[in-house]
Amino acid sequence: MSARIWLQACFDFAQTHAIEARYVDALHAFAYPNPRGGPPPPPEPRWSEDFDALEAVRCAHRLDEPALRASLVADLSLEVDAGQAELFARRIAAVERQLIALADATGRVLRVGLRQRLEGILRAPRPRALRVRALADFYYSFAGQWLNARRSASPAPSLADAAASMVWEPVFDGGELAVIDGVFSSGPVHANLLRLRPGSVRAQVLDCRGAVARGIPFAAHVDALGALAAISGGFFLYSEPDIELPSRRFDPVGLLVSGGEVLAPPIFSRGALLFDARGGWSIERCPPDGVRVSQGDSVADLDDAVTRSTAQEGPDVPSVSIAAGQVTGVGRRLPVPLNGFVIPSTSVWTPGDPVSFSAPNMADGTPVHDAVAGGPLLVRAGAPCLDLRAEGFWGTAPPLTFSQDETGDRNTLPRLAAGIDPQGRLLLVAIDGRNFERALGMTLGEVSGLLSNLGCVVATNLDGGSSKRMVVGGRTLDLASTEVEQGTPGDAKVRPVHTAVVFMPA
Repeated sequence: MSARIWLQACFDFAQTHAIEARYVDALHAFAYPNPRGGPPPPPEPRWSEDFDALEAVRCAHRLDEPALRASLVADLSLEVDAGQAELFARRIAAVERQLIALADATGRVLRVGLRQRLEGILRAPRPRALRVRALADFYYSFAGQWLNARRSASPAPSLADAAASMVWEPVFDGGELAVIDGVFSSGPVHANLLRLRPGSVRAQVLDCRGAVARGIPFAAHVDALGALAAISGGFFLYSEPDIELPSRRFDPVGLLVSGGEVLAPPIFSRGALLFDARGGWSIERCPPDGVRVSQGDSVADLDDAVTRSTAQEGPDVPSVSIAAGQVTGVGRRLPVPLNGFVIPSTSVWTPGDPVSFSAPNMADGTPVHDAVAGGPLLVRAGAPCLDLRAEGFWGTAPPLTFSQDETGDRNTLPRLAAGIDPQGRLLLVAIDGRNFERALGMTLGEVSGLLSNLGCVVATNLDGGSSKRMVVGGRTLDLASTEVEQGTPGDAKVRPVHTAVVFMPA
């Protein structure tokens, strides 16, 4: 018995109580401290007794008990600010409360898995805050799925059924809204969908960080512009452990172009929502090919840029490192900045001085006038697709929640996505989540399937989670909450929107 590990006690208990295999398989996740490019996992802890004894030890205290919660917050505060540390601690405690409330064998096994993996994360080398957040999301997803399965007395309709029966209602000339709301085979879903006719609106991509700093709510900001509708945009730096100057928290990650000005270049080759100067739109994977960076007379092509998706160190040749719109270093074997790149160059570059970027082109050669990257692409040529590695969601590239995903796309989260149908209409989908009763959220694969069922020929993911937002006619339609909730949504805590796409009258 001494060679047994804790998982075996869970497996024996699961077999005795006929627990469904996917809930047992979930226990394997979060064994690796760094799932992509890191060391192998440490040996699983030994456990010679049965599951009841394991549960008694691991779950002797609840995560919402003041002393345990304070200890977790203090630990996470060494990596993230106090607000984030409190948020992650609240979130994982809320998940444990739901597992306790299930009061059945599956809930007990999942709770032991949650506590065992949390202990492993807290004993592993740093960084660990993002892993705690991901662990909470992971076990939230399985708790919600099991809760839904227990409640389902009869077969529920699929999301494909929902897509086929949606009713579109006009909200302005060229714009239509639809809602998916109900319990489906994947769980409770609440999603708002906006469909735009080509030529009916004029799109602008905004950097909203100034408005956030002034305390202007997103809906008020876009309403003051006279926008018909707006959505939040792409990824930004948030909880990454190595955000170093000149990069700052909330800097955009991936391509961002506003009014022809390139605020961030397409160094990661990710799926993006692109607009030309005439109002046309496209969704494409936008590579750095043909994009140039310049500082005075010094110019370099971004085709050979090295990012954190492939390496931590640049090549052993004369090079320049660039991040946050300025030169950060010149030399050989330069450290690759978190949200920047290293590129070979023999030109003269001045560290600390700003650089500028040329605009990328759309696939048809049209210059990009406004653009926001997200990724990964969800639909291509009418078929679902997901290729995170091809889009630079790998290594230590931001956001780490994608590049170091330990769940195999099993987290059901709030999502935001954009697609284009055969008629050229732009379809925007805001999917709520983190609510056991109203909206579990979706995996990337589920969003991919939904957009394919909606008839999109191409689609991309945009930034979801707590900053996901959709505003139509000055009214926020979606529920964007940082918290894991149960029951009827209350006063949700939201994260500000830092980049956005607004749709103005044509």
